[in-house]
Amino acid sequence: MSAKHETNRYGVLSAAFVVMFFVASIALFSVFLNPLSEQHGWTPAEVSLSYSIFQTVMAVTGIFSGRISDKFGPRTVMLVGGFVFGLGWFLTGMANSLPMLYICHGLIAAVGNGLVYNPALTTAQRWFPDIRGKASGILLAAAAIGPATLAPVANALSSAFGVSNALRILGVTFWVTITLGSLFVQPAPADYRPKGWNPPVADKPAAAAASGDDGSFDFKAMLASPRFYVLLAVYAMAASSGTMLVGAVSSISQEHVGAVGTMTAAAFGAMAVSISTISNFLGRLTFGALYDKFGAFKCLSIMLVVTALAMMAMSFAYNAAFFVVCVIVLGFAFGALLVIYPPLTGETFGTKHLGVNYGIMFLGYALGAWIGPRLATGLHSEAYGYRMAFYAAAGITILGLVIVLLLAARVRKAGTMMPPRK
Repeated sequence: MSAKHETNRYGVLSAAFVVMFFVASIALFSVFLNPLSEQHGWTPAEVSLSYSIFQTVMAVTGIFSGRISDKFGPRTVMLVGGFVFGLGWFLTGMANSLPMLYICHGLIAAVGNGLVYNPALTTAQRWFPDIRGKASGILLAAAAIGPATLAPVANALSSAFGVSNALRILGVTFWVTITLGSLFVQPAPADYRPKGWNPPVADKPAAAAASGDDGSFDFKAMLASPRFYVLLAVYAMAASSGTMLVGAVSSISQEHVGAVGTMTAAAFGAMAVSISTISNFLGRLTFGALYDKFGAFKCLSIMLVVTALAMMAMSFAYNAAFFVVCVIVLGFAFGALLVIYPPLTGETFGTKHLGVNYGIMFLGYALGAWIGPRLATGLHSEAYGYRMAFYAAAGITILGLVIVLLLAARVRKAGTMMPPRK
């Protein structure tokens, strides 16, 4: 393998890092929740619905962006996506009705996000078959620190120029930065192998290895495999607890702990959000390294065990210090999930069609993003607070753990990550 290719892959990773840093800015929308509500007289629930629409549209778009990227190359798709994403945020600053908000942010910006996110992640995965976990961890760490870094900027822009102008400024910023990063993203050569690395023999079925094929499943073959539905279900179960925390940690902290010393309940809630984001970032980096050492199923099992225990502990976390510990543990564990699943999908179904296949698999996360927040709101009560929601989330997580352990045993017996073909 040439030195040029060795240089290229780290250049691609750096460019993809920049792109992921800015395209993950969906979390910034929470900064504009109250300002948009106050400016237009909308309720917070009406505004936040745009976030749920965004997540769903983004996941569905990711399926098609993966297929288009595999056919036409990631750079073209990401350049288009960066423009659409920036345009969506810019137009959101002009929205004066709820339908327009849902179209501009929930639809247009989400389509742009889906066009960028999937190709950036899967292209880097193909450049790093030797350290899939680390590459995934680095990029998804960028997706965690991006919102944490840009949130204060977004808040300052909103305070200085008003919410509408802030959204327009961010729209232009996102378009420019994603465009610049995308220009340096290029696909890996066919059957790329880093110098001195060969794939484990067990990753290939014997017939595929003999024929020179890598054994990859296209999306039709993946959808025909029962293992896809098992992994999709586990993805949704594992995402439920994490998305519940992300969506409600401020409200939970204000109800469980309230004011702390001179800090108001709202200020403590904001601090809990920041702590959760930082822990998530650290979890992504840590599990990116652990994945390459221990593999997908061990990492996923650890993540699920820790999440279930922390969820049950959260049910009686009424002390500020103990509550913060629970938030740190949950944020750290949740950071593992998005790091584990891209390389797990590649190992299970091959990397040739990873763009499309992971786009479809990501629907499991989108499903969890609908389940988790609704557990928090639907099971909340005056008598028990969020306790029943915590128990329900822990139960769902434990069920996911059982499925993972059974699947891991089946894979060990078969001697290969790839499932049998129909």
